[in-house]
Amino acid sequence: MENGYIPCEDTGKKTRRFKIQITDVIAYLTRLKESPETLLTPPGIFSSGIKYKPKRQTAKAINSEKFMAMLKNKWHTFPDALTVNDVTKLTGYCQTTVSEWIKAEKITGVWYYTKYLVPKDSLISYMATEACRIHQKSKKHMELLEQYRNP
Repeated sequence: MENGYIPCEDTGKKTRRFKIQITDVIAYLTRLKESPETLLTPPGIFSSGIKYKPKRQTAKAINSEKFMAMLKNKWHTFPDALTVNDVTKLTGYCQTTVSEWIKAEKITGVWYYTKYLVPKDSLISYMATEACRIHQKSKKHMELLEQYRNP
């Protein structure tokens, strides 16, 4: 109906939505009997998945020591013990992600009173090595990598 195989009028109702002339139904059935291949269901009409998979871009390798040096230079104004909020400002990742990094021991986190403190060197070494393998990088992270590649 919605594909235009049978001429009809869409009323917009939930039930008995389409008004169809009996002559149009007969013409459709005749066409279906004579050449069924012309009235095939369009591909993908009943699938709810993605129609294409985007190609995964391979990350260009970076020299981790040079990237670490760049981050140390860029972040020299921040204290050596960063709060989770500081880490989110520097990296662009949300607090939940940073907390997951601490729980997974990807970065060192020390519980101090009511918050975690992260050594800046631990964050820098993570950002220069393992964080480069993150597929969905934050905007800030991509900007840092771009600044490294195009100084």
